[in-house]
Amino acid sequence: MSERDATPATTGGSAARGRPRQFDSDAALAAAMRVFWRHGYAGSSVGTLIEAMGISRATLYASFGDKENLFRKVMDLYEREKTAYMLEALDQPDAHGVAEHLLHGTIALQTGAADPKGSMGIVHSLSHAPGDESIREFVTQRGRYWRDRLIARIEQAARDGDFPPSYEPRSLALTLKAATDGLLVAAGSGASESELRAIAETFLDMWPGRRT
Repeated sequence: MSERDATPATTGGSAARGRPRQFDSDAALAAAMRVFWRHGYAGSSVGTLIEAMGISRATLYASFGDKENLFRKVMDLYEREKTAYMLEALDQPDAHGVAEHLLHGTIALQTGAADPKGSMGIVHSLSHAPGDESIREFVTQRGRYWRDRLIARIEQAARDGDFPPSYEPRSLALTLKAATDGLLVAAGSGASESELRAIAETFLDMWPGRRT
């Protein structure tokens, strides 16, 4: 998809004068995502964003709205492109498969060279500046939605007999979420891929119940 920058072209002869320059809005959003991911909402100035996106300030506001609205669009892109594995995990046939898919997907997210390490969600739920409460609440609500989906899936696994009844499913789901969050924090702190995989395999070895 492309949209038009309001800044007139200044080169290319008389035929090009006044012709609006075009930009790729998807590429611009991806660039903004990397800025927010690396620096957080408070640490990402409008100047830094428009420089990374390759657009003018006027185009930013005309195409994406203000900084907060841009961030919301970026979070949609982040979840669509970077965290689809989380929803795929919920479709696995048993609780062990859910845990395995989540942990391995989390590691895969951290081993790509193109993106910052860690989690956009964790960055923005833990770190914010005065006046950014609406952003923190927005990210927190999305995190709660995912947590509730995971709890519901592990509760279904308990009903299916995937693990012994001595394990409380809500606590088990939250333990799994804590493990995936821990991998993201470890990756953001510089843990190697081999270290992350060793953590995941140790956790899976301790996971209770059957595996198919």
